[in-house]
Amino acid sequence: MEQWATREEINAARERLEAGHPGWRRPAAYGVGVHRDGRTLFGLTNVGTSPLPAIVLAIECGHTSGTATHELTPARLTAAVDALAPAAACTELRHPNLVEWRRLLADVEERGGHLVAVFVGDLADDPVDPHDRAFRAAFA
Repeated sequence: MEQWATREEINAARERLEAGHPGWRRPAAYGVGVHRDGRTLFGLTNVGTSPLPAIVLAIECGHTSGTATHELTPARLTAAVDALAPAAACTELRHPNLVEWRRLLADVEERGGHLVAVFVGDLADDPVDPHDRAFRAAFA
């Protein structure tokens, strides 16, 4: 299995992924949450940070740019975890998205609900739906 043990290797992997995803524009913010019992909750929000997990998640969602939400199956989020896992070899960095995505998978398996990914292209964009509104409230 490929491992990215340094910041340089992580940056090189991110650059490869971004170059191979036509139309890609980094979002101003993104995250994965769980919709359950009429509410969407987010434990981790990424605002202006973590471009590698952003592109990994975007590839799994089919997202390229702008503000949008995407329903995410557990299989798709598992694929994103697997694609991001080589970054864990870099011990000088924390990997909160890996931790959170794994937690979300276990939570949905145990308690049910639907996974949702939110990408905000520009913080000035209007929210596109209730998931986006909940996401923005989580980092406001």
